[in-house]
Amino acid sequence: MIAADAARETSAWHDDRGLKFSGHESFVIRYGWLPKLYGAVVESPELFSADERAILSLGLGRNMVKSIRFWGDALGLIRQDGRSVVPTRFAVRLLDPVTGHDPYLEDIGSLWRLHWILVTRARLGAWATLFMDLRDSVIPRERLVAAVAGRAEALGSRISPNTAAAHVDILVRTYHAGRNDGPAIVEDALGCPLQELDLVRQEAVLGTPTIRLSRGPKPTLDLPALAFALHDFWTGTAPGSSAISLRSLMLARRSPGMVFALDEASLHERLAALCDAAGGLELRDDGAGGVDLVAVRPAALNEMESLAW
Repeated sequence: MIAADAARETSAWHDDRGLKFSGHESFVIRYGWLPKLYGAVVESPELFSADERAILSLGLGRNMVKSIRFWGDALGLIRQDGRSVVPTRFAVRLLDPVTGHDPYLEDIGSLWRLHWILVTRARLGAWATLFMDLRDSVIPRERLVAAVAGRAEALGSRISPNTAAAHVDILVRTYHAGRNDGPAIVEDALGCPLQELDLVRQEAVLGTPTIRLSRGPKPTLDLPALAFALHDFWTGTAPGSSAISLRSLMLARRSPGMVFALDEASLHERLAALCDAAGGLELRDDGAGGVDLVAVRPAALNEMESLAW
């Protein structure tokens, strides 16, 4: 299982093909879904081999069953193994009731980890466009929809404007419960857990529906969650390297700075705190006006992973 997970993770850093723009069945992730999914696939690995079995086991309607499976895969929690669907190593470390870090997702740091996976690994078109392609903090909704449709076309996968708009709507509802054009949908008000991150809002700017990405400090991004993302980014993009530049950590696609919408000062401050906590890491001038994060001993990355969990 670990080898299969590792192969999938390695390929994700270098391949933007196969972006998805549908499959969520117009449902966002719900509170309680992910622990329920984990328990169900542990108990019955062939859960999804028959629709009726999954419907009865999960206590959800047919479309919701499709959605929970979609999100379980997108969040890196389940994988196909022949006829079976089994938890990934990440899911076991996070959600196992006995050994898991946070079985009921009560720690907001766990939500930052899930957000990291959604952006960097899930290959969701709207997420890739907003968090990795565009650098603006305030984006007219129509422009984001057009950019998502353009992303699909560039990859040879044309989608209709309605499909692009529905996909953007799912992204917004994942992070923001309220709506600027009327009362919040009851299901949205109950909340997707990722709304706690306060990353994305939809609001009206001069009457124009606008998406606002909250760039800047992230007080709820704790050091273990940052260590998780940094270790993943470092080993995925610069394996074997003992140093990585602050610029890369801030501006590279799939970087912590981009995915967590940090500003440079906030990222520098969090990295300095991480160096103090993890040991074996230092921030050093690179001699050309920049800053590098340096692993001063070989075990530093392993120590960072230990801090992450």
